Amino acid sequence: MFSGIKKMLFGTLEMQVSGDTLVSEFENEFLRVFEVPIRVYNLSREKKIQSGAGGRRASKDALIKDVSTMITAGKSKKISIKDTEKVGDVEKKIEKTLGIGVQIICSDGKGFADNTKSLKEIKEIKSEDLVSLDVAVNSATDVYSFTKAFEKACGGVSIKVWCLTKSTGKVMTGARGQFATPETLLKEVSEDNKIAQHGVIVINTADKVKTVKKKFMKMYGLGIEIVSARDGGLADDEVVVKHAKNG
Repeated sequence: MFSGIKKMLFGTLEMQVSGDTLVSEFENEFLRVFEVPIRVYNLSREKKIQSGAGGRRASKDALIKDVSTMITAGKSKKISIKDTEKVGDVEKKIEKTLGIGVQIICSDGKGFADNTKSLKEIKEIKSEDLVSLDVAVNSATDVYSFTKAFEKACGGVSIKVWCLTKSTGKVMTGARGQFATPETLLKEVSEDNKIAQHGVIVINTADKVKTVKKKFMKMYGLGIEIVSARDGGLADDEVVVKHAKNG
């Protein structure tokens, strides 16, 4: 039983989701309304949400009650979403309101959508410029795993992670700053402990270096620098990320 989904004024989606709703119905209606695909993920063996690295996509024949930590058989919950909301915020809202782990996909279905873009914006982004890291960024991830995943995803573009100052707990960059060692855990260099607990990081390689740096600081509290392949120095903030490996 699918309890209903409808488009309201000003790009708002309102849906009443029953535990007896098929995953395929949920995904198809989201696509119909917002014109962007969404994937529902299975719960972990411990019945926890796992939509990041290591997560498994739910069968389209599965019922919502089987992939939700909150909705049981015969019960339903309602959620409202605006198309001006950021992808990452929508994914978190669905998780907190419906107890379902999801990932929103680019409009052509070829890759994960950028968490910093709105549902409306991702319809126009070229998916070939979007790459995702094959590790989740969370409190258990170390700097080595994070930087290697970034390099792999971005075609050889390397990064470094700044340390926090002991006195203020804030990221210190420039001549007075220090870069973290490979074995350092990201939680130890995350300002205000913003590290995400799960989820897939998507990078738009058509963005400038400064845009990607701001994204990581805002979302994860991480101070990063992209390294120029030409001389090993720090890449210019105005360079496009996918061109950084060329200097």
